[in-house]
Amino acid sequence: VDLILMSLVLLHIPDTRLILEKLYHMLTPNGQLLIIDFDYNDAINHPKVHNGFDHEALMALLEQIGFHSTNIHTFHSGKNLFMNQDASLFFASGKK
Repeated sequence: VDLILMSLVLLHIPDTRLILEKLYHMLTPNGQLLIIDFDYNDAINHPKVHNGFDHEALMALLEQIGFHSTNIHTFHSGKNLFMNQDASLFFASGKK
């Protein structure tokens, strides 16, 4: 697979490392993973979703798995975006 796009999916996956490792192995050399999801938000507390992701921690995890050319940046913030809380969204990318 040359490209995998995950939009608002990662927050629903209990084992973030496991799914990212599986996606890494599905990619062809120089294949790209794109992720859109919520920035970390301590106002969110729900047993079935992550409360967003810390940029540095996610970047470190991607690099530990083997991704390179990683990049993460917030691209949108708004009111009541995430479980009726103000939130922001990030775009992350990495190559195999």
